[in-house]
Amino acid sequence: MVKLNYMQCWNGAMALLGAHKEAILAIAGVFLFLPTFLFAQFVAQPILTGDEDLNGLLAVYTPYLNENALAIMASNFVISFGGLAIYLTLAPSRNTTVADDLITALKAFLIYLIANLLTGLLVLPGLFLFVLPGAYIWARLVLAPVVIADRGERNPVGAIKKSWSLTQNNGFSILLFILIIAVTGTITIGAVQAVVGIIVGLATGGAGWPFIENLVASLTGTAFQLVLAVIIMSVYLELTGKKRDVTEVFN
Repeated sequence: MVKLNYMQCWNGAMALLGAHKEAILAIAGVFLFLPTFLFAQFVAQPILTGDEDLNGLLAVYTPYLNENALAIMASNFVISFGGLAIYLTLAPSRNTTVADDLITALKAFLIYLIANLLTGLLVLPGLFLFVLPGAYIWARLVLAPVVIADRGERNPVGAIKKSWSLTQNNGFSILLFILIIAVTGTITIGAVQAVVGIIVGLATGGAGWPFIENLVASLTGTAFQLVLAVIIMSVYLELTGKKRDVTEVFN
């Protein structure tokens, strides 16, 4: 059984990013960054005081969700579609154009959504059991989208089962690796946004400039999503032994 090597996964992820940067940046710009930025610009976020209890949060978010349900769903669908297209672009079994990847993503999108929904249903009970069981289940199922992209799996249950099989004995390793990346990325994004907020605040006398702040938040969020995508693909390559195929592409 292959054991996950963090350094090889990280190096493989950065190599993937470098090898496919033009294609994935084009897809990310249209399907990840643009909907995120437009949503931030035109949908006002609920204002919290920080003192809300559960009932207070429900009172704030219920009207927000009711008023913006269509925008939230449309934005998430576009971003999800872009994520699948990026996985298709990174898949070692494919050597196609961006247009071909987008067409394939459109054909497989429903399967992808169902697989994500089933994953959520499996993870949710575990999250209620002190969080860790749910996080572990998520780590075991995280490769399901990659299975759909690389192996042409069109059965969402089959994709989930294959991910569970591929991640055997590596669930906690995957969870820890992605958690390290997520924490590091969150801290970095927070620091960048804080610096930009200070600069914009000083430049505008404390009034702020939402356009710039939303732009920076959308750019950093998109970059973080891309890093997570290549990390997950690199984990898949590591566990399936397909690193040789990727190396040939780089050379």
